[in-house]
Amino acid sequence: MLLRFVSESVRRAPKRKALIIAAIAMGSAVATAMLGVMLDIGDKVNRELRAEGANILVTPRNGYIDEALVPKVKAIFWGLNILGFAPSLSAQDAGVPVQGVWFNHPYRTPQGETKTTGIQAVNPAWRIIDGHMGEDLANEAVVGAAIARRNHWKHGQRITVLGASFEIAGVISSGDETDDRILLPLIRLQTLTGRPGQVDRMEVAALTKPEDDFARKNPKSMTPAEYERWSCSNYVISLAHEIEEAMPGTQARPVRRVADSEGRILDRVGGLMSLITLAALLSAGLTVWSLTATTMMERRGEVAIMQAIGAGRALIATLFGVEIALTGLVGGFIGAIAGVALAHFVGESVFHGTVEVSWILPFLIVIAAMAVALAGAAQPLRHTLSLDPAMTLREGV
Repeated sequence: MLLRFVSESVRRAPKRKALIIAAIAMGSAVATAMLGVMLDIGDKVNRELRAEGANILVTPRNGYIDEALVPKVKAIFWGLNILGFAPSLSAQDAGVPVQGVWFNHPYRTPQGETKTTGIQAVNPAWRIIDGHMGEDLANEAVVGAAIARRNHWKHGQRITVLGASFEIAGVISSGDETDDRILLPLIRLQTLTGRPGQVDRMEVAALTKPEDDFARKNPKSMTPAEYERWSCSNYVISLAHEIEEAMPGTQARPVRRVADSEGRILDRVGGLMSLITLAALLSAGLTVWSLTATTMMERRGEVAIMQAIGAGRALIATLFGVEIALTGLVGGFIGAIAGVALAHFVGESVFHGTVEVSWILPFLIVIAAMAVALAGAAQPLRHTLSLDPAMTLREGV
C-alpha cells in the first residue's frame, strides 16, 4: 500500500513537485559549494595571505644564530607547512641600515633534497621597480625604493658599502622598513663584518590555522593528551614552539600583525559562507512549506477519507512523509552534484586552484535536504491532520 500510495501521489501535480525539487536542489547546491569551499579554503587563503610576509620571527637568545642551524626549521613536525624562510644579518654603514640576506639560496632538506628559499619566498609581495633581485654569491646589492630615491640610485650604478664596491642589481618596493635599507648577499656581509656563519634573525612564512582559546594555553600547564593535541595542530604558536626545540638557543614568536589578520579574515570568510549556506537551506525550507501547504489544502478531503476508514495519524503522516522525503532526496541529489561543480568553479575563479570536496559532504547534504523537506512540510501536514474529518467531509471537499 505504501509504494502504491507514494507512486500515485508522486504523479499528482508534477509542476508543483518540480518546483519543490528545484528549490531543494538550489539550496543544496549552494550549501554544497559554500561548505566545500569553506572546508578547503584555509590553506588557500593562507597562501594568498603569505604575501603579507613572514608570520614567525626567530631571534637568538644570546649573541647570534648559527647559520648551519637554519635548515633545521624544515625538520619540525609541521615542516611541510613552512613555505619559506630567510635568515639575515644586520649592520650599519655611516648610519645607513645594511642587511645581509638569502636572496634565492639553495639548502638541503631533512630528506636530502636540494631546494631554494630566501626573501623572495617569504615576501612574494615585494615589487621590483628597477632591475632584478640579485644573487647570493655576486657582488650585487638590492636597495629599497626610499633610499634609492634619496640618493638618486639606479639599476647598474655602483655604490660602496662597508668599504666594498657593489653594483645595484635592482630597486625594490616593500612597503615597510626595507625600503630604507641596502640588501647584500648574506655571505658577503658576514665577511665584511667579520661574523662568518652568523645570523641575527630569521623570518619564517608558514601555513597555520587561526588561533582559539586552546591555542593560547600555556604548554607547561597542559596534560600529556592536551599537549599532544596542541602540538599536532598547526597553530602559529605551536610551530614557533617546535622551531625553538629544533634550533637550540633561539626564540621564535609569532608576528601578531600578520597572524591575527589571517585569523580574522578566515573567521569572517567562514562566517559569511556559513550564513549563505543557512540562508539557502532556509529559503528551500520556506519554499517547501509554501508549496506543501497548498498541496495539503487540496488533499485534505483525501486525508479525511483515510481517517474515516480507520487510518491513524501516524500512518497518514508516514505516507506523506515518505513522499516528501523522496522529493527531498531527488532535489538533494541533484543539488549535491551541481554544488560540487560550483565549488570547483569557485576554486578556479577565486583561488586559481582546485577545491577538493570530500565525498562525505554531498552525502550529508542529501540527508540535510531530506530533513529540510520534512521540516518544511511538517506544519502543513500537522495542521491538516488536526482537522475534524467529519467537518471536512460535510463541507464536500
